[in-house]
Amino acid sequence: MPLKAGETLHDRYHIESILGQGGMGAVYTARDKNLNVEVAVKENLFTTKDYARQFEREARILASLRHPNLPRVTDHFVIAGQGQYLVMDFIEGKDLRERIESKGAISEGEAVPWFLETCDALAYLHGRRPYPILHRDVKPGNIKITPDNRAILVDFGLAKVADNSGTTTTGAKAMTPGFSPPEQYGTGGTDARTDVYATGATIYACLTAEIPEDSLERAMGREELTPLRKRNPRITPALARAIEKALAIRPEERYQSMVEFASALGAAARASGSTLVRDFRYLDRTASTPITAGFANMPTRVPFEDTKPTRWPRIVVPLLVVSMVVIGAVFALPNLLGGFGGSSTADVSPTQTPNKPEQTKEIAVVLPLATPTLVLPSATPLPTVDPALALTPLPTPIGGGIGQIAFASDREGAPQIYLVNVDGTGLVALTNLPDGACQPVWAPDGRALVFTAPCAGSQEIYSGAGLWILDMENLQPQPLQNTPGGDYDPSWSPEGERIAFASERGGRPQIYSTNLDGSQIENLSDNFARELQPVWSPQGSALLIVSYRKGNAQLWSMSDDGENDQRFGFGDTEDTHPAWSHDGQLVIFQRSISGVPRLMASQFQDRGIPDFRVCQQAPYSGQPMVEPDFSPDDRWLAIETWPDGINHNIAIMTTNCTSVTQLTSDPAEDFDPAWRP
Repeated sequence: MPLKAGETLHDRYHIESILGQGGMGAVYTARDKNLNVEVAVKENLFTTKDYARQFEREARILASLRHPNLPRVTDHFVIAGQGQYLVMDFIEGKDLRERIESKGAISEGEAVPWFLETCDALAYLHGRRPYPILHRDVKPGNIKITPDNRAILVDFGLAKVADNSGTTTTGAKAMTPGFSPPEQYGTGGTDARTDVYATGATIYACLTAEIPEDSLERAMGREELTPLRKRNPRITPALARAIEKALAIRPEERYQSMVEFASALGAAARASGSTLVRDFRYLDRTASTPITAGFANMPTRVPFEDTKPTRWPRIVVPLLVVSMVVIGAVFALPNLLGGFGGSSTADVSPTQTPNKPEQTKEIAVVLPLATPTLVLPSATPLPTVDPALALTPLPTPIGGGIGQIAFASDREGAPQIYLVNVDGTGLVALTNLPDGACQPVWAPDGRALVFTAPCAGSQEIYSGAGLWILDMENLQPQPLQNTPGGDYDPSWSPEGERIAFASERGGRPQIYSTNLDGSQIENLSDNFARELQPVWSPQGSALLIVSYRKGNAQLWSMSDDGENDQRFGFGDTEDTHPAWSHDGQLVIFQRSISGVPRLMASQFQDRGIPDFRVCQQAPYSGQPMVEPDFSPDDRWLAIETWPDGINHNIAIMTTNCTSVTQLTSDPAEDFDPAWRP
């Protein structure tokens, strides 16, 4: 329960007001009665023994920090059964988020000295011995400008302390879309280059009053960084190049330390004629020492291990080539100028950089995140969609296509196929088979469905079932074959001429394909192991399947004739229900983690290595999510989820998990979503 104004905390701190509140706690202004000074009190409501032990250790480390551009931690304590508290200097002034919202873009001459101070503070944190500290939440809302024009880096809610022992304590790990690099979304390690990226994104936002395109969307190849000078032509080319290099998707292509980044910023400022007279003692002190030296001998995990130079999307635009303009969607930007244009190609050439610093095991400080954030929405608001079944021209709906999702539900007894608009309206039943129907899959043109019947409910195996075709004009289901052989898991080929499916006609589930008239049935897998859940590649030349050939559920790929099978992924994970993006680049699939189904993603050309959690940040990180299906524009997913642990519903979510919208809420079980083309 939040503290109230007038309360006295710990017999010392008189609470005056609440500055901000989040799911983990709140931040208050208070008066220290002993010293008669104003302080900021951060509250964390997680009070388990593990969190309390971690809090105590981390608070002591943070309390030892002394830097002119960092607030001092002056006290810390735990109140049993209530919360953990960190007392810090109260920093007067406005943060950069507030300045951008009130005044727009900040000039280069005004901003660069602030960010050199920020770099100096981060260099100090990264250089701490024996435990280097990463901030991991650098953004405009976490940099305050004081009345005497100093930049103060605040909010250590996501800070991580590197431990030479290599031990890891669970704590807060989150990200801010637009400011966090892709490695912070996944399970890989973060290091000094994570703060380099976030600092570059923060400078970008301050100089343009626009948030840079989200790193995860860029890593997936769906967005490209808009050149900084395209948004603000007044920025000098040297400064733009420095910032854009800091925003490289691959960590090894960024500056390898805050010292390198600050040197580039300083050189750009001097080239533009600016005079920098401030003393940056930790940048100067560490100029000859790699900032990652303190991370040596730590256990490592490289999140984007790759020997192929073209694995992540990159576009090099030579100086003599006319700039390419890519038409993008217009996104709403809360509290900041009202929006920005779509992506375009970046004009930054890859720069050869030193070797990667080793990455660290992480112990995340579990202090609350109370500062409001700049949020990067990834889609437009939900429109009202015509509920008609015919392909009636509509305003462009969310997700593209006609704006409808088919799914199975047992709300009327035996499961049937239903159709709903992407705004949750227009629910209509498409089938009424006495023994049930499920697993709807759309034809490429959206004019027909293939589904499985009979169906008693959501399950992996449908022995005795067959495949049926439902024409959306007459809604009269017809069996694909007169003699079903335990056929299920249908997948329609992209040219619309064949259907792949799992069948038990040979005794064990195998992958087959057939023409639309039920002829020319071919066994594509012919393996001794169970194989099911085929999904065609967008080009129709390959299939992803689930195979039990190693004992557990694994993803494998094979050509459309059943040859050239290869493992997709690694380890003993339980991976099922693959979904292929329409551009063929991304695969999202379901993985059981500690018994809870989560969504994972990987570039197809990476063969599942590395992979990353799709929805790791709050508030959706705890929700089970299964059976993903891409929207026609690849920006959204239709999923089955049950946030309350009981009621299975259909929802849609952006692929970077910034928005999740529940479409159904019936107490019955809703499952098998399929987004209509």
